[in-house]
Amino acid sequence: MTDENSKEKEIYPLYAGRLPIWTSIEGFDPDNEAEILTEINEALSIHSQNIEAMDSLYWYRRGLTPILGRTKEVRPNICSKVTVALPETIVSFKDGYFYTEPVTYVARKDEDGLSDKVAKLNDFLYRSGKQTADNKLVDWFHTVGKADLFVRSNDDPDVPFKAYALDPRSAFVAKSLTPEAYPVYGGYSVKRGDQIFISVWDRNWVITLKGADSTPYATELPEHAVFASEIVSIEPNPLGYVPIIEYYYNSVMMSAFEQAIPLLDSINLLQSDRLDSTEQAIQSLLVFYNCELGEDDKGNPITPAMVRESGALFLKSVGDNRADLKEIITNLDQSQCQVFIDNLYEQVLSICAMPMTGHSSHNAATGNAALILDSWYQADTAARNTEDLFKESNAYFDEIILHILREKNILDLDATDITLQFVRNETANIQSKAQAAQILLSMGMHPELALGKSGVSNDPVADVKMSDKYLKMIWGDPDKVDETEEQGNGQGEAVILERSVSEGDVGGAV
Repeated sequence: MTDENSKEKEIYPLYAGRLPIWTSIEGFDPDNEAEILTEINEALSIHSQNIEAMDSLYWYRRGLTPILGRTKEVRPNICSKVTVALPETIVSFKDGYFYTEPVTYVARKDEDGLSDKVAKLNDFLYRSGKQTADNKLVDWFHTVGKADLFVRSNDDPDVPFKAYALDPRSAFVAKSLTPEAYPVYGGYSVKRGDQIFISVWDRNWVITLKGADSTPYATELPEHAVFASEIVSIEPNPLGYVPIIEYYYNSVMMSAFEQAIPLLDSINLLQSDRLDSTEQAIQSLLVFYNCELGEDDKGNPITPAMVRESGALFLKSVGDNRADLKEIITNLDQSQCQVFIDNLYEQVLSICAMPMTGHSSHNAATGNAALILDSWYQADTAARNTEDLFKESNAYFDEIILHILREKNILDLDATDITLQFVRNETANIQSKAQAAQILLSMGMHPELALGKSGVSNDPVADVKMSDKYLKMIWGDPDKVDETEEQGNGQGEAVILERSVSEGDVGGAV
């Protein structure tokens, strides 16, 4: 390969997660423009490194892989370049599994009017575009490791706030070095002609800057050098918050397929070599022994190219040596090559926490055994880990929108009243979940705990409230306890609630 190292460096930036941006300041001083420029340019220098990796991952998912730069010294005319679209498969599965349905808020407790308030909040989320933005956020952080959300106040009382998913290659957030790691400021860059404009928000100010970079647009490689050159304006921030929130796929901000890239490249190379082998068998080399090809009808010397085109020739022996013609054909062992590719493919699925379906050895398994053997539990565990990180980032979004709703006197809710709920597949493995719920109920647990811990319900508070009458028909009403005199000491004794099912029938129907 010509200049192989530089070529790989061009296509292959650092695939080891994104770099966090930290700052020691508490906010910007509008009277000290030199300090503002210095601070923002320090953040942009780190952001530029992240841009290079994110842009490469973005195009890698779309098929721009190192195999496309492949060259061969031997028989360069046969040089297949096959890109297997596994990154797209991985991201598409992760998107669909993690975000099967839009995430919603549910009430943490059963209080009068709280469920109605939460329902109204979910309606605002839908109107604000947050659910659509979440879909894009999930796709971005599965592709490049992180995603950025922008939120702002809106004048329409029916849509009091708006939410947008940003291109993470153009957005960044600098966080405090304190243990809380709260956002100190965030920035977003756009390209207009030959100039780049950067908007930066801290809690008090909105700063607009002019800048430049070494690329046609604000998020491109190679060798990014995005920097701010001058301050255009400094205005008050009416929101009082940093409006950009970062979301992560994992704690080191790696994409869903990033760790498996060396294996993905190997699969592309093997598939390309297999195609080369097939083509070389068709275009095999000819070896002439002790013969002259002679001339054609017009007296021109016959060449090997003419032999291939005509498909036949007459050989003339030289002296006493017998003329002969042979083909050199070397084929890869396709079956062994397929075993190797299958092994690489399984390793990719394992690293990326993807289910391994279609294996004959697993076909006989059912229920939980099938979920374990086919790695669905691993996929679910990875999704739950991402859920926790999503909720951590979304807590800051909650703080902003609840502040907006209270300031506008539209809705009075506290962060402790709500929790974010992910809904994937409530009916998956429902028999085992129902059995677990019945056991927990029979142990005396509250229905909300039993339904939540067993996985039967994604919103136990609302489901128990709706099913209250039916639950009491089966398990009795704990509020109706008769006091009777205990024989011998005169103390009150709580009579055990009568149940409409027998003691042995834990899962009895109504």
